[in-house]
Amino acid sequence: MNKKFFFFDIDGTLAVGTPGRQYIPESTKKAILMLKEQGHFVAIATGRSYAMAVDHMKELGFENMVSDGGNGITINNELITIKPLDYQKCIDLIDECKEKGFI
Repeated sequence: MNKKFFFFDIDGTLAVGTPGRQYIPESTKKAILMLKEQGHFVAIATGRSYAMAVDHMKELGFENMVSDGGNGITINNELITIKPLDYQKCIDLIDECKEKGFI
């Protein structure tokens, strides 16, 4: 068997339902467990911050995750690296949104 690598998003992929009322179906949890038992690499890939995603990662039995829109890497339950967004670029974006009347 060739080991395969599976990356799953949370919202709308693993978690279903409306925001605030999302849940992970038991069938999803079972399928992920089966992939792991077959020796495949499974991970979450999410735009969520590590802090907002780590509980989902653990709840589902994942040990690996790409978080923070690709800026955070967790392998074997250890946060290996996280590179924050550039502070000044964030401030500039907020200012531009305010100028254009975006919330």
